[in-house]
Amino acid sequence: MALTSYSTLKTAVANWLNRSDLTDEIADDFISLTEADFNSKLRVRKMVTQSTITIDSETESLPTGFLQVRNFYILSGGTKYPLRYVAPSHMDQLRGTSTSGTPEVFTVLGDTFRFSPKPDSSYTSYINYYKKFDALSVTNTSNFILTDHPAIYLYGSLYHAANFLGGIEPAQAQQWQQMYTTAMERLERNDREDQYSGSPLQMRSEDTIATIDACKNFGVQIDDIGNDVTVTSASELKIKSNTIDAANSGTT
Repeated sequence: MALTSYSTLKTAVANWLNRSDLTDEIADDFISLTEADFNSKLRVRKMVTQSTITIDSETESLPTGFLQVRNFYILSGGTKYPLRYVAPSHMDQLRGTSTSGTPEVFTVLGDTFRFSPKPDSSYTSYINYYKKFDALSVTNTSNFILTDHPAIYLYGSLYHAANFLGGIEPAQAQQWQQMYTTAMERLERNDREDQYSGSPLQMRSEDTIATIDACKNFGVQIDDIGNDVTVTSASELKIKSNTIDAANSGTT
């Protein structure tokens, strides 16, 4: 049976288990547990999406399905100002938390972002982040995982079913777990290969990153994409912070 939809997946799992009486458990438990598991482990390009967030208060809600930030910046006057992540425990130690201005750093607290300094105006920001794959349901009958990597759903559901049901041979349960793990690794490997397409990977040293960040601090727009770094000079200096962290960069 081809696994092309939510209903065919449920039927396939029931057939493999020889348990047609487990319709509700398959939908509510086994498939849901599989989705929770691969969303917590996978970080592939198909999960990356962009949202616009208006920052006009110290805290803003996380976007729908948020898992992890990839990059986050404020766009003002045609210039991108990157927002730097700090740990929640470090946020209260920053002087900026008691002042207002253009936000420079952020952290994640529960279901919200917290910014410092507190915004003194309304700022338009863009966030590229890893988003959970939409869960399968009667109204959302397919997604990227089911369409391109159905083995992840099948073997993940069977493995979780084996833990629930009991009585299944340990060797069989272990085989399903291994097939599930292999399907996940295959997706990650394909994603890496497609991302770089055989091109040499350029590494940025800490010194180079420090130089780029220092230039951005003065209002220079720098787009660092793949192997290319594009620098667009600013019409005038716009110092974003009085502190420039040059790390160990002699060039800075």
